[in-house]
Amino acid sequence: MAVSPRAALGIVWPLAAAAGSGVLALFYVAPGVDLAAMTRGVIGPATWPKAMLLSAAAAGALLAVLRLLEALALRSTREPAVGEDEYHEARSIGAIALLVGYGVAIPLVGIAWATPVFLAGWLLLGGLRRPLLIGLTSILGTLGILYFFVKVSLMPLDRGKGIFEQATVALYRLLGIY
Repeated sequence: MAVSPRAALGIVWPLAAAAGSGVLALFYVAPGVDLAAMTRGVIGPATWPKAMLLSAAAAGALLAVLRLLEALALRSTREPAVGEDEYHEARSIGAIALLVGYGVAIPLVGIAWATPVFLAGWLLLGGLRRPLLIGLTSILGTLGILYFFVKVSLMPLDRGKGIFEQATVALYRLLGIY
């Protein structure tokens, strides 16, 4: 059975995302840093990023398999129910770009300033359009993350460089984190 070019692209993109996520998880999480020396027990500083990247790889592979089965007509092609959301490729690409941008921004501007922008962007990509709710969720979510990781877990989150580092320290002092 032949697969149409459009169906083939629908299979190739998730496979490419899965392969990219897998390669990043296995070979490029904090290159040049001896993460094994920082690990205490089973969980270390690379556990969370690797788990997320491997989860993204698994999701991409699963989506590719489902699309392949659909293209080969081995999976039923039912009509979506009324009100059932459909998958949007552009939103997924935007979400991946947002994640990459977040990863690039963290060392430059720090977790405290990159996270609210990331959360707001994520909520917008998810379809939320209420500015007050987006703002409150982004700010309160970031504060929760800062308190949990810096104050409770005593993890040294990235503070950024230059003026962003000074602003992060001032924010931590204002919040009573240190």
